[in-house]
Amino acid sequence: MCFRAWPAALITLIVLALPSRGHCEIQTEQVLSLPQAVLIALKNNPGLNRQVNAVASAEISVSQQRTNFYPDLQITASGTKRFDKAYEATTGQNENRNYSSINTELSSTVNLFNGFADIAALKSAELELGAGRETLSRDEQTLAFETISNFIQVLTDQALIHVEEENLEENRKLLERIENLYQAGSLALSDLYQQQAETRQAELDLLEAIRTLNDSKLILMQTLGLPPMTHYQVATPDFEKLSLPLADDDLDQMTLLALANRSDVKAQQRQIEAAGQQVRQARAGRLPKVDLFAGLASDYSSLSEESRFSDQFMDDNPSATVGVSVSVPLFDRHLTRNETARAAIEQRNEQLTLREKELQVGLEIAQAVQDYRTTQKRVEVVKSKLVSARQSLQAYEERYRVGASTLVELTQARTQYVTAAFDQIQARYNLVTQEIALAYYLGNMEPLLAALELETN
Repeated sequence: MCFRAWPAALITLIVLALPSRGHCEIQTEQVLSLPQAVLIALKNNPGLNRQVNAVASAEISVSQQRTNFYPDLQITASGTKRFDKAYEATTGQNENRNYSSINTELSSTVNLFNGFADIAALKSAELELGAGRETLSRDEQTLAFETISNFIQVLTDQALIHVEEENLEENRKLLERIENLYQAGSLALSDLYQQQAETRQAELDLLEAIRTLNDSKLILMQTLGLPPMTHYQVATPDFEKLSLPLADDDLDQMTLLALANRSDVKAQQRQIEAAGQQVRQARAGRLPKVDLFAGLASDYSSLSEESRFSDQFMDDNPSATVGVSVSVPLFDRHLTRNETARAAIEQRNEQLTLREKELQVGLEIAQAVQDYRTTQKRVEVVKSKLVSARQSLQAYEERYRVGASTLVELTQARTQYVTAAFDQIQARYNLVTQEIALAYYLGNMEPLLAALELETN
């Protein structure tokens, strides 16, 4: 799945969200949409950027393996000055025989055969590059899923704050009414004290909800790869567009679909193939190595006093060499055998990793389906409980107004209503999270993300 193609309008929004210094930030009190959050995370998250760098490094490795098929070319030059004395028998004296020399050589070597080690190394590098790209794709999906989950948690906490604010407002109104009734002598002092305590508790609950919201915002900022800040609001997407019908007997089919679609499974399959090429590369040490070499050389020496530099270097001393070298391994202290055995073990380990991943995929799908269906039922249950709790609260409020119930009963009814409201909000957003989680574990997030306007092709 590719997250790199995005609508121009969303890109414009992200550009506006970035500061002029080139570092991605959210301006104070800015409204952050879900598409913006995902885009910023894909741009800034350090973990994802490390994987991008890993893919770039793998591309360099492939390029290097390809150039290993080319011949090398090098030029070597050396110059010497020798100071010498020699005894001349004819004159009976020592004579100076100082001289200078220059040697140059242009040489090139190309491998003709090395047991197909170079071919295996290139294929291994290409397979590892493919595995890196699949891993990057899965990391993008993972980051998008984490960003959406953290974004939904902020939405949940924002909604819970509204419930706490409503609860505090109702407690303050009731406290004011009780104070008036107490002043008129219609209520006991115990009711006043009890309601004062309930109001203070509602204030504390609101502060705790605000703290929880701020913590969730900080976690979201960390996922986006931005400095910690809490002065922003998140916009509520249209989650009604999401729809994921599930059959009762499609678990096996969903598991097979996930194994075929998930990028992490594909990446591991490529790692196994790359390990097989590394075994082939190690076995190449048993075969002969054939190299073609060629060289062009010339030299000059001042001992030849009758010849000038140009005559010696260009006419008298040039030489050319062309040849083939064959190297046959006879005994390498079992290096090739040990390297082959080690590479085979690594290949088996990669196969075991794939098997482990396949089992993990099956477990994730089964748990995701179960969690999704359970959350669906929970949404229905908490919805009915909220209706019942609201009706019960209204009844106790009316009964307390006419003196037919106690403040304790009214407080309990309000607590049940607030709890039901909390459960309803959490179940509603949790259903969205479970729906996206199931798509993530299936490795097919495109339909849901497209419904949320997070991706276009």
